[in-house]
This record gives sequence, structure tokens and C-alpha cells, in this order.
Amino acid sequence: MAKRSPHSFKKWQREVKRKQKAQEKMARRQGKKELANDTDTTDPAAGNVEGEGSEGAEEE
Repeated sequence: MAKRSPHSFKKWQREVKRKQKAQEKMARRQGKKELANDTDTTDPAAGNVEGEGSEGAEEE
């Protein structure tokens, strides 16, 4: 099997590096989404408590 030319090898390396960077970025985004989903799960419960308090104030 023949070796690649230096130019095409560098091009291939850049492409591999770009794909790896994109995967890492996607993983970070997924981590942020999971973190946001965890906090969203707790926020509505807190929001309902606050909402109940404000409803009681309106009734007076």
C-alpha cells in the first residue's frame, strides 16, 4: 500500500481533529442539556409553591 502525500496526510489529520473537536462540543452540549433538565425538574416544584402563595394573596 502506498504512503499518502504529505499534503493529503496533513489534510486528513485536520479533518480527524475537526471531527474530534465537534464530538467533544456535542458532548458538552448534551451535558448542559442534562444539567438544565435536572434543574428544570426541581424548578417547577418551587414555582408551584410560589404560585400557590401568590394565589392566596389574590383571594384576600
